[in-house]
Amino acid sequence: MKVRGDFVTNSSSTSFIVSIKDEFNENNFIKGIGIEGESAINKIFKDLFDAINDNKAEIHDYIKNFRKSSIGISGFLEEEGFDQETISLVEKLIRDDRKVYYGKISSDGSSASEAYFCMESFLVCDDDIYFNGKIGGW
Repeated sequence: MKVRGDFVTNSSSTSFIVSIKDEFNENNFIKGIGIEGESAINKIFKDLFDAINDNKAEIHDYIKNFRKSSIGISGFLEEEGFDQETISLVEKLIRDDRKVYYGKISSDGSSASEAYFCMESFLVCDDDIYFNGKIGGW
């Protein structure tokens, strides 16, 4: 039997887009996704917030820093696999002077919450928050 001694991974990542109407902070995130009051489940979403906060960048900065070509937001999101409805909504959020962040969470991230949400597809869309994690790759 052979045992591999170097690095082996079977990880996945999920791309996310997030925009909060007010300041991007834990309280507004938790409130925006619909968690009210204290409960045992709050830790899951607080850990998710930490993962999102640690891995997000303002979308213009992300494109500028991580893409060699100078494509616009619509071209970038299309390359990443987002549909036209998502692209149009992101462009509208930006026109409405909302900060829009982009990033990736990973199944081998810093918390069980990050790993769990990385393996799920999710979308929260209302006036206070837009949180799209529909693009994943296992």
